[in-house]
Amino acid sequence: MKILLIATLVLASSVSANNITSEAQESWLASVHESWAEQDNEFKNSPTSPLAGAARYEIAETEPVYFAEKDGELGWSLETGDQSKFSLALTEDGWKWTDLSAEVTGMREDENISSGSALLAGDFLQIGRFSVAVYPGESQITALVFDANSQQLKDFIALDRFEASDRFAVTANIVRFESPEKVDLVTGLQRIKERYKYAILEFEIDGVGHELTAYKYALEGENSDVLFVPFTDKTSGKYSYGGGRYLSVEEPGEGTEVLIDFNLVTNPLCAYTAIYNCIVPTPENRLPIAIRAGEKKYH
Repeated sequence: MKILLIATLVLASSVSANNITSEAQESWLASVHESWAEQDNEFKNSPTSPLAGAARYEIAETEPVYFAEKDGELGWSLETGDQSKFSLALTEDGWKWTDLSAEVTGMREDENISSGSALLAGDFLQIGRFSVAVYPGESQITALVFDANSQQLKDFIALDRFEASDRFAVTANIVRFESPEKVDLVTGLQRIKERYKYAILEFEIDGVGHELTAYKYALEGENSDVLFVPFTDKTSGKYSYGGGRYLSVEEPGEGTEVLIDFNLVTNPLCAYTAIYNCIVPTPENRLPIAIRAGEKKYH
């Protein structure tokens, strides 16, 4: 699920959020609220909403596996049957899916993908109230199962957030590393995810200097302009999720200044369901102050 993490901010990058005109401040506040509303809408209505997370399967079988519903849950086995909905199989061309029931629809964003197609990360299969998001690897495929009948989803109204404050919308200086290196970041499931250690973001809050390390998923192509900043602060574990907080910043096309807005900080998806495998912030990204902005902890 693509959740909107970056609002279209109207503040000029060369101007501190604390010195903006009232007109610009109103536009900034409107953009923050718009971003929040879109995120809440996706949490409520997306077939792969984190609030619907039901199961996580990591499959490394050389034979096809078959998904079927049993006792109100969607699971897999190596045996097919009358209730099988679809299969996943590793082929020379990657992981492919095959429909075994007219109930199943393959989706890639907003387009259908036909039975027999090779799967890409983020594709999902819709079977009644269940959605299965797939993340294929070379020898393993991870399948995340979502259940639209989740009570969390039924009860959801909106995420809990701190009140928007321009104190936490600040101009940062991007200090890029000359040669970004791939590093191993540890996850909550004690796995490793590789990211590029890309830059240091230097900024001030209340006149005091701070810095955070920013990472990238890719240096070229899709999402290569997004800086990923996992961090903790003095609210972590008390007012915000103890496992960390995530900030996404759109890298400017040129220059070294960027407006970072902590009002758009989100929780890792692990805060809502255990099916995700989320990166844990490194010790260097522990801020010594309380960032009372963005999402609060869910429970």
